[in-house]
Amino acid sequence: MAAFDYDRARATAERLIAKFGQKGSVRRIRSAGPDYDPVQTSEDFLCSFVDLDQSQAHIADTLIQRGDRMVYLSTEGLSITPILADKVLIGGAEHAIVDIQPLSPGGTVVFWQMQVRR
Repeated sequence: MAAFDYDRARATAERLIAKFGQKGSVRRIRSAGPDYDPVQTSEDFLCSFVDLDQSQAHIADTLIQRGDRMVYLSTEGLSITPILADKVLIGGAEHAIVDIQPLSPGGTVVFWQMQVRR
């Protein structure tokens, strides 16, 4: 039996997110300098993503709050690995990343699934 081609699945995800999603940015904030007087700088990384409402069924009795968004972030052109400390800019508004999970069967990241909160 032939092995599944996860690179092809990633290419399909990238194409669908580009077609049906939107452009935005992942903002990474870095601190430099001494601990007593740090200087914070931010850098935006362009990305494509699909922004979805959370299902009402997921909100009851979970850590998901009303107003949270589900974001499927494409790997295409993304030069960083997103982390919880990053922010996602959706329509110019900054959203904190509450949870992030890669969809990575077979070790290939197909896309990033994120729960974000404004």
